[in-house]
Amino acid sequence: MEYYLGVDVGASFIRIGVIGEDGSVVDKVKVPVPEEGSEDTIAQIILNRAKSDLGKYLGSIRAVGVGSIGPLDLKVGNVIIAPNLKWRVKRFRLYAPLRQGFNLPVVIGNDAMASVWGEYLFGYGVGKRNVVYVTLSTGIGMGVIVDGNLLVGKDGNAHEMGHAVIDFEADLQCGCGRYGHLEAFAGGGNMPKAARWYLEKRYRGPMTPLAELVKNGKATTPDLFKGYRDGDAFGREFIEFVLKALAAGLANVINAYDPEVMVLGGSVFLNNSDIILDGLRRYLDRYAVARLPEILGTRFGDDIGIIGAAALAIRIPESLKPFIEMQERAFKSGSA
Repeated sequence: MEYYLGVDVGASFIRIGVIGEDGSVVDKVKVPVPEEGSEDTIAQIILNRAKSDLGKYLGSIRAVGVGSIGPLDLKVGNVIIAPNLKWRVKRFRLYAPLRQGFNLPVVIGNDAMASVWGEYLFGYGVGKRNVVYVTLSTGIGMGVIVDGNLLVGKDGNAHEMGHAVIDFEADLQCGCGRYGHLEAFAGGGNMPKAARWYLEKRYRGPMTPLAELVKNGKATTPDLFKGYRDGDAFGREFIEFVLKALAAGLANVINAYDPEVMVLGGSVFLNNSDIILDGLRRYLDRYAVARLPEILGTRFGDDIGIIGAAALAIRIPESLKPFIEMQERAFKSGSA
């Protein structure tokens, strides 16, 4: 039997899976991203762990699909900056070292781009022509299919709606260095900083245990959602603010692309899907002009990343094929 290797490169974890042609997960491994590394560290982790943990399948692998954090330079298949990566140097290579190390065809896309393609082939996007996938995790990523076409853009970054500006006057800095972005307010990696900003700039309620935790810089994103569930006054107010930010950002996507279905995933969503779906139901109508799509949580859980990555290789989107040709030329010339 022939398989595909699906690789999901996140800011916190790298997931590698052996995927069947039908999108089924045969085997998988999850590896934490190290605190520091070089431009080839990510690729070496992928190669080493695929060979050590999934080596018995490698002789049956037809191609490798990679969905990665970005932004990307798809002309050479590299990540040019990963704002949520903890490293000092936030760029890394993918296509050339993986192409050489596996000696197999390699298809690379943004992680959310890969996930929307996975949903399109195997999930809630089957039979649909207009699909959006949103990952709410350390960062916020989006993949978009319009009229059956996967949107890619000139460099591979047509879907970076996590960096959509939702408050052009806000002095809250996103991890990318810019201001007023959706990810600055609602990305899992930025939310503790956003909570402190909200406490200092907008909150007028009582100092609660969670507010004290935020003030002292000790609150985590799970703490913030727990405070909401527990009825903490600051937690309730801040998470409602986050839900409105999310609704505003996703309304921009709905207004721009008019999808039939919007699928949500990522660790922040999967751990708090009840709160987030309820908030979107309450607030989306406030911002969206276009008719609302069906909004669903991915049924693949954390596996959507590896399934989507493999999907890019199982059925290569037409919009990605020119980039694969450019990556291969750069690889052969040694310029990647």
